[in-house]
Amino acid sequence: MTVRGSDAMLAPLVTALRDVKADEAELWVHRRRSAISRYARNEIHQNAVADETHVQARVVLGKAMGIASANSLDPADLRRLVADATAAARESAPNAHWPGLAAPAETAEPKAFDAETARADAASQAQAIQRVTAAAKARGFRAAGTHQIELTEDALANTNGAALYAPSTMAYLRALVTSDTGTGWAEDLGSNTRALVPSDIAARAIEKAALDRDRTQLAPGDYEAVFEELAVAEVLRFMSLTGLTGQTLKDGRSFMAGRFGEQVTGPRFSLWDDALDARTLAIPFDVEGTPKQRIPLVVAGVAKGVVHDRQSAQWFATRSTGHAADPRRYSVGGHAGNLTMSGGDAKREQLIRAVTRGVLITRFHYTNTPDPKRATMTGTTRDGTFLIEDGRITRALANVRYTMSALDLFSGIELLGPQRLARDWWSSNGMGSIVCLCPPIKVARATITGSSPA
Repeated sequence: MTVRGSDAMLAPLVTALRDVKADEAELWVHRRRSAISRYARNEIHQNAVADETHVQARVVLGKAMGIASANSLDPADLRRLVADATAAARESAPNAHWPGLAAPAETAEPKAFDAETARADAASQAQAIQRVTAAAKARGFRAAGTHQIELTEDALANTNGAALYAPSTMAYLRALVTSDTGTGWAEDLGSNTRALVPSDIAARAIEKAALDRDRTQLAPGDYEAVFEELAVAEVLRFMSLTGLTGQTLKDGRSFMAGRFGEQVTGPRFSLWDDALDARTLAIPFDVEGTPKQRIPLVVAGVAKGVVHDRQSAQWFATRSTGHAADPRRYSVGGHAGNLTMSGGDAKREQLIRAVTRGVLITRFHYTNTPDPKRATMTGTTRDGTFLIEDGRITRALANVRYTMSALDLFSGIELLGPQRLARDWWSSNGMGSIVCLCPPIKVARATITGSSPA
């Protein structure tokens, strides 16, 4: 992969804004180069590369804003883009609560960029996949999955003098191992390819596929449970979308509304948003050019705050926390996309041994929320659901449906394992952008509302 750099990404924006006739103007560019290798039945069947550039112009006349987008950094195209946004501003109604564009500010150095990962090619991806498929073949199993390496470059300039650039990289490898009787899933995620351990991914997925046989149904009810990291990330996604932003607070949809300083969940649960943590996937400024901050959200179960972009900060007479998000995916009001949940030192075996009778959940598939105000999630388990009895896994379970408030689930945390980088099902499949540093957990109660046929 080729990194274009600041000269190619930022300099054209600064130049294009020099003679703009407007009260304020901004150009933001996001480049994403994604290389994906897909495999099934122990063989690679597809290599694909997408290299996309998205440019957005915002032009303000008085308090009226016009927005236009394009996919070129050519000087003539940028001038035309700014002209289109200016024309749109002339036809737009003023926003009485317009907060203005960001002022210049110092930001931290990018921590999620790795040059070696940016240079990785399809051959290196194939080698990693072959280590997974070889292990599966040795057991007579079939492996399928995805290996993705991504390079992004973001740049922003505005007429207030802000001028920012940051690159980032991401590496991801997942394996779905299938036996004649069941399936097992495992994945690794990081800002560099060194975070991916194919042999470990294969071992984890193979172990679960081997255990997944002679499934039995689990009756609906409340059970002790072990949630692995992918399952925890899924629950955290709904806390983010339904309760951790200025927009949800303003609308009264947030579980935080009217409860700051109160206990909203259990004392073993703490959560913050921290794009500056070197272990996560992020750049140090948001799409408005505001430096990102570490924001405590829930501390020891007590509601502390939400994240803001410039618009929601204006609504609440506060300052932006650097959480404006890509407007193609998220509305104004902030987005908590780099969640960090407090962890512990309990090993997976300790979590399981702490269960008298309960369920182990590897991950969820196709989740939704029937009650946003309580951050309630419903979804079915996949690829590794097991019955735990007297501290050991005794048999495989048919996939179960889980329905429960995140606040109630986390009220029952009894043990926490070490943090690991993970994404929810939606984000891993390109339909969201939430990354979590989260632990596996053992909880006193998880509500199971149904079961698939055995």
